[in-house]
Amino acid sequence: MNYTQVIIPRYDSQGRIRGKDQITGKVYSKKDMKIRPDIQQRLEKALNTGTYLVTYPRGTRHGFKFISKDEGNTFLESLGITVSKKQTIKTEESMSWKDATPPKNFYIDNLKWKFLVRNIEKGKNILMVGPSGCGKTDATFKAAESIGKEVTYFNLGATQDPRSTLIGNTFYNKDSGTYFSESLFVRAIQQENAVILLDELSRAHPEAWNILMTVLDPIQRYLRLDEKNDSPTIKVAKGVSFIATANIGTEYTSTRVLDRALLDRFTLFEMDILNEDQEYALLEYKFPKVNKDILLSLSAIIGDIRKEITSNNPKISNMISTRNTIEIAELLDDGFTIEEAAEVLIYPLFSDEGGNDSERIYIRQIVQKYMPSKSKTGTEHLFQVNFDDKVED
Repeated sequence: MNYTQVIIPRYDSQGRIRGKDQITGKVYSKKDMKIRPDIQQRLEKALNTGTYLVTYPRGTRHGFKFISKDEGNTFLESLGITVSKKQTIKTEESMSWKDATPPKNFYIDNLKWKFLVRNIEKGKNILMVGPSGCGKTDATFKAAESIGKEVTYFNLGATQDPRSTLIGNTFYNKDSGTYFSESLFVRAIQQENAVILLDELSRAHPEAWNILMTVLDPIQRYLRLDEKNDSPTIKVAKGVSFIATANIGTEYTSTRVLDRALLDRFTLFEMDILNEDQEYALLEYKFPKVNKDILLSLSAIIGDIRKEITSNNPKISNMISTRNTIEIAELLDDGFTIEEAAEVLIYPLFSDEGGNDSERIYIRQIVQKYMPSKSKTGTEHLFQVNFDDKVED
């Protein structure tokens, strides 16, 4: 058959469906998915069934179908097109975790990176914990990609109906009667060596935890489709790795305390917060056009805020994540000053209750510390304190 498009699906680092037509080079982006939600559904199905999505002439229109990767690669080779190695699954022998090193644009301890890649390669369950915006989800995608594995993404924190998301739904058709439509999760766990990301596990409904108990158990490894004892079960395929992320702490108001039995089914993996030097190196890599002194000042401001939140008696109850820092740097890249960026992206994160003793005033003092002095014009800083020693606690 003559195909007009051969689209290879994937998830990007934010867990969003993407796809690229290997014949025309067209990339299906967020905008395309919004205009054509049916394309997103087809790409998601192709990704979770290990197939390619293709189009073919059908009268005056085009039809869609799913073909195996072997068939797709053979057809593309007949056109003189070779699929990039990054878009195909590598064999277990193609890379060993023993040789794993972090990507140049991603900052993580070498030992932790090797441990993460090793556990994914061996099909282990991992619970990644750390502050919001520290790179838990991004680390999962990058580690899986480094050994040629695709990630299937499920945001459990946004799931209102766990049974529908994790198992599926029963429908009635007047012609064929009652039938069961399995979920994407059911299909995903049946793919050998799959990496399944369970994002925001600490925000999930307790029913989702109950459903996942047998799935995550290293001995049982099955999903029961109904609560009845004699209901059908789906076995988890060989080599499947489940990676969950969780935000743990009193500042995360919508999270739940994870059940101890659920925690025992994971290996705990703690993501570190970047230090000041790592933060600067990341910003310099991502925003080469921004003045280096400005990036150094931003990194120092963020560093002081993080030192304060980890001190014995912190004056603030919140911190700035790496995700926040990158968003601030994007404004700097667009011509905003640090003062302007702080007004819209830093100060609103901190309470203004308490007047001059508020968290927001304290953060303004930290920002002012790294701004050019106005003493030559006779204008003093709005808040004058001897606070260098305090910030360094």
